[in-house]
Amino acid sequence: MNAHNDRQRAVNDRIRIAAATQRIDANRLRRSLVFHRLLARLGPHGFVLKGGFCLEVRLSHAARATRDVDLVGSIANTTDPEHMLDTLDELLETAGDDGSDGFTFDVGRPVRLRDEGTKDNAWRVSVTARLDGAEFERVKLDVVGQLNEVKGATEPLHVPPPVSIPGLAEVVIEAVDVYQHAAEKFHAYARTYAHDRPSSRVKDLVDLVLLIESELLSDTARIGERLKIVHAERDNAPPAPELPKPPGDWARPYAALAVDLGVTAATTDTAYELIADSYAAAWRAMTS
Repeated sequence: MNAHNDRQRAVNDRIRIAAATQRIDANRLRRSLVFHRLLARLGPHGFVLKGGFCLEVRLSHAARATRDVDLVGSIANTTDPEHMLDTLDELLETAGDDGSDGFTFDVGRPVRLRDEGTKDNAWRVSVTARLDGAEFERVKLDVVGQLNEVKGATEPLHVPPPVSIPGLAEVVIEAVDVYQHAAEKFHAYARTYAHDRPSSRVKDLVDLVLLIESELLSDTARIGERLKIVHAERDNAPPAPELPKPPGDWARPYAALAVDLGVTAATTDTAYELIADSYAAAWRAMTS
């Protein structure tokens, strides 16, 4: 058996053992390893991490498992998918750490997530990770151009390797801070889509509960500051004085997520009470 096959087997064995030891889904660890290797390559080039994986890192896998990586980056503001594809290809060809991790990435054609003419472009890219040439995992990479929105609301985030593998080091990448993260979640939770349909993203409710129950949102004035900026950038309007209650059909999926994640707010009623109190305090601080 050659050295490449040996490494593939060793990595898969380490993932399997870590999954059993930590009682984590092995597929989640595989994706996290791919995300770690992507960030090792993209982190030095001005990208800002946001979204679900950012929360996973902060809460050490206590958050929801995510299947994609969300980044803010200036390359998203191109109007040409080929230009973005070429740029990502070039950046991902740069080996992470000491250049010996064995990972390479095949990038699919970027797909626009927002209509042309919107303020900030957003793209989704399918990425196939290969380890020593063999397909390892497929993930999604979402890149948005909202640079102004996150200005003044980022901090270095230390991302340890999700699996102990020789040669892999901690990755440090700029990431949105918890207050920006919460403001984005509050905005998404309350958002109304076409034809006055409320948000169907139960995950925003449970993510807010996780942030609050983890005691990461102690500065209500800071939440209010970021709420004001997020709403101004996205809606050109101030935040509403209060949050709407979650739709009734959120009750069952939320309860299932609450059990999986072990949050104290086990129902949509208790979750709403928790996040509404946090939002109200932030709104008062913002308007006082």
